[in-house]
Amino acid sequence: MSKATLKQHLSQKILTMLARAVARFHVPISIVFFVVTLVFGKFALNLEQKTTIQDLLPLDNTVVARFEETVRDFNLVDNLIVAINLAPKDMESAQNFADIFIEEVREHPEFDTYLQWIHGNLFERVEYSDWESYIQYVPKFLPPDQMPQLIMRLSPDGIVHQVRQNYQNLASGLAIKTLIEKDPLGLLDLVTPYKSEITGNYRLDLSEGYLLSQDHQMLLLLARPKKSPENVGFSVAITEFLENMIIRTAEVYEEEEGINPLNFLQVHLTGAHPITAHENETIRGDVISMFIGSFSMVLLLFIVAYRRPMAVFYVGIPLLSAEIWTLGAGYLLFGRLNFLTATFSAVIVGLGIDYAIHIFSRYLDERKRGETVEVAVEKALVETGIGTLTGGLTTALAFLAMTVTEFSGMREFALLAAIGIFFCLVQMFVLLPSMLFIRERFRRNKNHRIREQWDFKIGPLLHFCFLNKKLVLSFLMTATIIFTYHAFHLKFNSDIRSIRAQSNPAIQLQSEVTNKVGGSLRSLTFVLNAQNEEELYELHDKVIPVLYQLKQEGLVARYDSLLSFLQNPEYQVKNIQTLKEGGIAKGEVEESFKKALAQQGFVYTAENQNYIKYLTAGIEDETPVSLEDVLAGESVMVKQFLTFGNGLYKTIIHVYPSKGLWEKALTHKVVDRILEVMPNEGSHFAFVTGIQTISDEIKRLVHDSFNLTTLIAGLLVIGILIFHFKKLSLVVLTLAPLATSVIWMLGTMVVMGVDINLLNFVATPIIIGIGIDDGIHIVEKYLHRTNQSIIKLMVSSAKAVTLTSLTTVFGFSSLFLADYSGFRSLGLSAILGVFYCWLFSVILLPLLMSVFKIKFVRKALED
Repeated sequence: MSKATLKQHLSQKILTMLARAVARFHVPISIVFFVVTLVFGKFALNLEQKTTIQDLLPLDNTVVARFEETVRDFNLVDNLIVAINLAPKDMESAQNFADIFIEEVREHPEFDTYLQWIHGNLFERVEYSDWESYIQYVPKFLPPDQMPQLIMRLSPDGIVHQVRQNYQNLASGLAIKTLIEKDPLGLLDLVTPYKSEITGNYRLDLSEGYLLSQDHQMLLLLARPKKSPENVGFSVAITEFLENMIIRTAEVYEEEEGINPLNFLQVHLTGAHPITAHENETIRGDVISMFIGSFSMVLLLFIVAYRRPMAVFYVGIPLLSAEIWTLGAGYLLFGRLNFLTATFSAVIVGLGIDYAIHIFSRYLDERKRGETVEVAVEKALVETGIGTLTGGLTTALAFLAMTVTEFSGMREFALLAAIGIFFCLVQMFVLLPSMLFIRERFRRNKNHRIREQWDFKIGPLLHFCFLNKKLVLSFLMTATIIFTYHAFHLKFNSDIRSIRAQSNPAIQLQSEVTNKVGGSLRSLTFVLNAQNEEELYELHDKVIPVLYQLKQEGLVARYDSLLSFLQNPEYQVKNIQTLKEGGIAKGEVEESFKKALAQQGFVYTAENQNYIKYLTAGIEDETPVSLEDVLAGESVMVKQFLTFGNGLYKTIIHVYPSKGLWEKALTHKVVDRILEVMPNEGSHFAFVTGIQTISDEIKRLVHDSFNLTTLIAGLLVIGILIFHFKKLSLVVLTLAPLATSVIWMLGTMVVMGVDINLLNFVATPIIIGIGIDDGIHIVEKYLHRTNQSIIKLMVSSAKAVTLTSLTTVFGFSSLFLADYSGFRSLGLSAILGVFYCWLFSVILLPLLMSVFKIKFVRKALED
């Protein structure tokens, strides 16, 4: 069909008008683009970088909402761990270092800024606690089967026996002495065997109060930060603070002992806060390196391929401008970049350069034929621009397909990428031609020779394939069947560690600590909800036997529950009556205790007096203690386990599995065993929350989003092809290389052991959007050049297609070279997809054209 006829189409008319406008106003256009870039650049400088998983998740999601609500209600903050690795012979030095470190941290002016508390010796924590105030509740809160033991222990003979036992136990060390001072009658042992509960099933030696591994090779200090690890700035600050305090402690130790302790002790941090801090540093570094790396590599390849150093200005400036516009738009829309949208630079660079290549290549072809700059630009935009525009819009729509996902961060990424593609098209259709006009305007040598583009030696490959059509097609078909089988066995990995930087020392140390102490120091959090106290106690009484059994089976290291120390008011009334029947009187207990102390040579201290005051007050008070009374005490410890709001009592139970939370089989077994005895709806219900539930929800969201976005992206591409070509045979032909490429990409991922994860699942819809471009350009060019043979057409077309594929690969290679595992997996998946799209567009598509003898005639399309 003639060029005049083609211009009847609206798209050709618009592009013709655009080309002529650029030819006439290229200088003002360039100035306007420069000013707009400065404005967007100012906005881009204000972008905030977010680097946590929560930034990707929707707040209206039930799992996420429950997690956020629990964190808010109970002020849940993960403990931060200071781990000291040592040789057993250096145990005393390690304990000395720990004591100095804690003293230095507590005395530092910024202690209250970062920490609620820090402890190195658990019995020091007991010493400074007000546990004696809890003694008044022991008679009411004891399990009924423990009441006979309480009566016996509070009898004159029982008191004498316990004080004598205390005297004998003093030789056991400081730890026992501390417990004796806080609870001289050993009543807390009747509530729960709490001394053993401190260690649970952990492999810890608490003989001297320190959290020391049983092999005496690791000593742990626990600290409670004031803010959550999701606050990235706080996580970075507290990590730097404690790292500086480690250095300061080493200096103080060296002043006292004359030796640097870090020569024989290894002191490092782990926990959610240090992990977040190191993650943030890695991601920020990767974002910068990805931008610089992808930008530099694609421009270098462009210069080498076209053998024009000045091309860096023709293409580099519009490309950089598109990046800046996109960053500015990101600020205006979201005010931030999450760690997924941070990868957009590699995507935009790889795609933006493609649009430049198609337009620039056609421009050079026309100039080589002797056309003027005006004519060359017009043909490049009007003829090649149609395919470029169609491919760009197809890719943008493929990205927009991802906005249907439940991931809020994913929606941000999809929208930002689609906007970035639109800006790239604007830059390459307007600013790039303007710069070509400006370059020609100031060119001194108007008769310069147009240099040949590097042809990548595609001709011999095509001739071989055409000489061996059946062999090549048979091989491709067989391999596709094999990869299809593998693709159906693709796994979804919800382990957040799979996308994190493996070099993160805090993650490595966390695994080391878990293995060393024989259990996770991060808990599963079960939240019990009820409208009244009776229902809350009922829920709690159902789960405690299960937890005890799990602990006996070695599946749980320990569990923490405030209600284990409390008792239903109904049972409190029975305990009060039992105590009366046992003849326990206030004055008799106090006198017996004083006499027993005197007999063993103990002094009746103020602390003993306070202890007896609370105990006798509890014996005398016959009123049951309600949860409302407990909450009225405004105890910090109580608030961490019990709340009331919106008509519901809520309490939490922390359950620590015997292995890390990422041991999915064990974690799910523990969760299922507990939840099966508790209702999940009605007036009283329970649920589990925490980072592991977020991880499981991520797996569901990734699985659903992968299927949905892939389906929608595919349907959008098909719809655009039908609208563009208006002939089913052309649509099928154009889709064949893309469909085969996706199958090979997914199959290769399975063969290489790469699972679908939170980041790389976007590779499939991305490849669907990107990969279709090659087929569209080849088919579109054949429609315009009906007088060329397939091989001659492909030799010509393959140069641009190969170069665009290489530049896209180079763009994604910056992701593959990142330290962050999630970026690497996304980069690898995208590189595989782009490579296969190139391979099948250059080889499979022309073979199918030849085998099926499809005639591309414009008139047939219009009819």
